[in-house]
Amino acid sequence: MQRSLLRIARECASQGHDVHVFTREWDGNIPDELTVHLLHIWALTNHGTKKRLGFKVGEMIAKSGFDCVTGSTKIPGLDVYYGGDPCYAANADANRGPIYKLLPRYKVLKRLEEAVFAADRGTEILLIAHEEQDKFISYYGTNLNRFHLLPPGINKDRLVESVPTPQARSDLRRGLGLLSDDYMLLHVGSWFVRKGVDRMIIALAALPPELRTKSKLVVIGDDNSKPFVRLARRLGVDNHVVFIAAREDISAFYCAAELLIHPAYTENTGTTIVEAMVCGLPVLVTANCGFAFHVDRAGAGMICPSPFQQDTLNKMLAEMLASEKRSEWSRNGLIYCKRTDLYSLIEKAADVIIARAARNRGNR
Repeated sequence: MQRSLLRIARECASQGHDVHVFTREWDGNIPDELTVHLLHIWALTNHGTKKRLGFKVGEMIAKSGFDCVTGSTKIPGLDVYYGGDPCYAANADANRGPIYKLLPRYKVLKRLEEAVFAADRGTEILLIAHEEQDKFISYYGTNLNRFHLLPPGINKDRLVESVPTPQARSDLRRGLGLLSDDYMLLHVGSWFVRKGVDRMIIALAALPPELRTKSKLVVIGDDNSKPFVRLARRLGVDNHVVFIAAREDISAFYCAAELLIHPAYTENTGTTIVEAMVCGLPVLVTANCGFAFHVDRAGAGMICPSPFQQDTLNKMLAEMLASEKRSEWSRNGLIYCKRTDLYSLIEKAADVIIARAARNRGNR
């Protein structure tokens, strides 16, 4: 989401627009074409911080005269919302009890979501998780015309630029302790609890001995790995699990692995799923991931059905590693990604934002 937002902002700036970014934190270099405003906002709770963010941004934009206000956080006053989060109200109904709805957290987050999606609001919505559209319409009566369904927004150049040579691929695998006939299971993504890293480790430990001894799970992302290291140790596979901090040369790992595994507890989209397919890597994913349908349409791997069963994932992992279809899954993914628009999110999102800015100017 952050990477896409930066690319959208730079695309708008490249078309001659003056782009300002309001954020609580910026990590890395600030592009010359953007003006960044750091907001010093803090509260004891996450929902309290979001509420204060809404007030602060509202105060600042009221004085600015911007033609269009775009945000990826649900706050009042947005002309365009770039939606990466699922429908909060629907999730609360599905996964929480009635007491939860009495808490301040629920009331605040529900009001913030309503400020974007309510039927009487004019916010346009850029949506990458298409299946969430019906939920928002059901809960808030949002007009269908306000939605703009976007492709996943895969940055193909970012993947292609760092494709490793065969020698570099061998060196990367060797550095991870993998022999040429070993299996590298890859996971890409932070927030390890939500992404189901525990499920991956359990499935790894459940592999038949002849597969388990030749397999290594490589987890790339920024999060606390200690609970999962302890789990791997308890299951006797700690020597078969490696944690690596998030990095930019991710396609080197996609190209070096035998399988991407992504058994998330909840996943609104799952960009890594499509990135793996672009690189020809077969995918094992849970059905609740928003982009799992791409795997199904492409025939690029296997989908663990809902409701989730650990035994089912265990069997599927063993089946995929032992299968002679891995080259077919790889080829299918590559063909699908060449034929399908998975890449134009940035341009289409910028078009919507710029068009809204022009209409706002005209109305004034």
